[in-house]
Order: sequence, then C-alpha cells, then structure tokens
Amino acid sequence: MAAFAGAASHRKLLVISIDGMDARFLNDPALRVKAPNLRKLMKDGASATVVGVAPSETWPAHASIVTGVSPWQNGIVANDFSASAFKTETLWDAAGKAGMKVATVYWPSTIGAGVAYDFPEYWQAHKGNAVPLDPIEQKATPAGLGARVAKMFPGFEKELWDDSSSADAGLFLYSGENPDVVFLHMAEADAEQHETTALSIYAREILENDDDLIGQMLKKLAPGTLVAVVSDHGFENDNRTVRPKVLLRQAGIKGHVEVADGLIGTSDNAVAEGLRRLMAQGRKYGIAREVKMTEVKARAPMLGRWVAAFDTMPDCMASDEDRGPGIGAGTHNGVHGFWPTRPGYRSVFILAGEGVRPVKLGEIDMLQIAPTLAEAIGVKLPAAKSQSLWKSVFR
Repeated sequence: MAAFAGAASHRKLLVISIDGMDARFLNDPALRVKAPNLRKLMKDGASATVVGVAPSETWPAHASIVTGVSPWQNGIVANDFSASAFKTETLWDAAGKAGMKVATVYWPSTIGAGVAYDFPEYWQAHKGNAVPLDPIEQKATPAGLGARVAKMFPGFEKELWDDSSSADAGLFLYSGENPDVVFLHMAEADAEQHETTALSIYAREILENDDDLIGQMLKKLAPGTLVAVVSDHGFENDNRTVRPKVLLRQAGIKGHVEVADGLIGTSDNAVAEGLRRLMAQGRKYGIAREVKMTEVKARAPMLGRWVAAFDTMPDCMASDEDRGPGIGAGTHNGVHGFWPTRPGYRSVFILAGEGVRPVKLGEIDMLQIAPTLAEAIGVKLPAAKSQSLWKSVFR
C-alpha cells in the first residue's frame, strides 16, 4: 500500500457521468438494459448505489460529486454556468495544482475553471431539452477546440450537442492530448426521461448507445487508467401531484406549510399534527412518511426552521400550489428533485481499473465519491469530510 501511495499522483482518471441513470437501470433485470461495457466495469471493479444530495438536481449533484460537500456548502444550489460560483475546492482544482493535465467535457459549472480543456455545459436558450452546440463551442477553451475535434470527427459539427458530442470530445482528448484527469458528462438519458417517463424504453435505448460510446473511449485509455462512472440522481414519474396547502385547507387546518427539496414541511406544530393525520390514512393523500428533522437539518440546514417534514408516496410529487385538487393527476413525465433518502431513489457509482478489486459496496453517500477519487489520484480535498472508500476497494 505504501508503495502505491507514492505512485498515486501518476494515476490517470476518467470520470463519466450519465445524467439521470437511476440505479435500477443496471440493477433491475426486468429492464433488460444491454450495457456490456458498464456491466464489465461493475464486474471487474467496485460498485454501489448512491444516496444523493439536496436538492437532488443535476447541477448541485455534479458539484457535490467533484467537491465532496453538500450544495449548501459548495455554493452550487441551482444551474450556475461559472466555476467561480464554487465556494470549495473541486477535484479539477486539486488535480491542476498537482501538475495534472485536466479536461472537462460538458460537465456542469466549468466556465472559467482553469483546466487545460473545457467544453462547458452552457446554453443561451434551450430547444426543448436539447442544447445548441454553437454556444458551447464559443465558450470552449482553448479557443478553436471545437474545430480541432471536428477535424478528427467531422460528425462533431452539428446543430445540437448530444452524448456523441461528449464522446467525440473524449476520443479526441485520448487520441493525442494525453490528459491525466477527464470529467465527461452525458445528459441525454435525463432529457429523455423528462420527455417520456422514468426508466422508459427510450431512455434505455439511449443508455445502450451511451454504453457503446463508453466502450469506444475505454479502448483509447492509457494502461492503468482508473474509470469512474457516476450518476446524479434517481428518477420517478410525476403521476400524482400532492398539494399540501389545498389538503390542509380542505381539512380545516390553518397554518404555514411549504414544499422544498421534495419535502412537505412546516414550522407550525398544529400543521405538523394535521399532516400526520393525513399520512395515517395511507395512499389517500399521497403522504408516505415523516422524515426526521435531524436528517433534514444535516442535509439541508436552511430547512432547519421546520418542526416536521414529510415525504410523498412513490411517483407522487409535492407542489406549493394553493389551487387545484389536493391530490390529482400529474404530468406523468419523468422527474427528479425528490428528497435524497427516499426509498428506491438512488444513483450509481462504479470504479474500475488497475488496483481496484471486485467488490459490491452496497449503499454509499454521494459525498464519499470525491474523497475516494482524490485519494486514488493522490490529491487532497480539505473541505470533504466524508469517508473515502479507496482503502475498501484497493487491492
């Protein structure tokens, strides 16, 4: 172990994020997702299901994956394009300080990150869930990076950025630029589930295509490169909308109630008792469980003003709306943003490569990912206090 510690600074690392890859995509045989490359990484390396962060949204979760601290600490609590929004050190900061050549490909919050290569996740306007490629190329660094990728992969030049764009950029980097650490984000599975449903057959097809793209990149990696595959949150369907303000009014209960981070919360003890009575009536009102306030305060301190917090039933989403039915039909589209400890709402962590033993880690916390990767490549993240898993996975 001591001998490896001295060589850790020379270990290369590729981190691939598949946005919206609920753990069930890989763990539920009934979904029949054909992903031979991902499954081989799982078989040969370490894997886990992951309890995420609050809010369980794409940008805050990706920030926590690279900092090892919660969104309220790292500063990324919503979509923020600029790396200057970070309040704590990132893995790319630490790797850069250690003299490593770092690249970020469509990873959230990287504009101005000071890495060697950056294709930022950036848009001026969406086309539905699609993101135009031109503004990303204009923000990419160094200047002209997009043209260099297109020279090698002519199909790179197109109207919209997609997962093949991320893969082309990754293949370009590994075909001559010799990066030490790469953070690469694939977002189509998330977008597809928003447009269709959670775990939809269309999203599964996208994951199968992503697996093929990942396989192409794996063939280009230098010997000894570590590969981490992560995702940012689980997915459910918005089949029913729960409106606690309406439910309480219908029950004749007065007092303040609000919805935040997927939870129904209140600072009023009388309202809390009213919500408990509604919860006791089973699925009728869509309220599944009470979440301990110690957990809420630890994961989202700004909600510490509450005296009680409640989570909804599966495929039920809470809304702050004060009009409409107390519980009624939702959009039936895929959604996230639920409370991270919600049963069955899990993301993915896989780590494979030289020195990593095959092991099932069970369930881990998202905040353990960054310190694990930091230790693997021999850098430190002082703000990340969660336990690294490296000693548990290293042979």
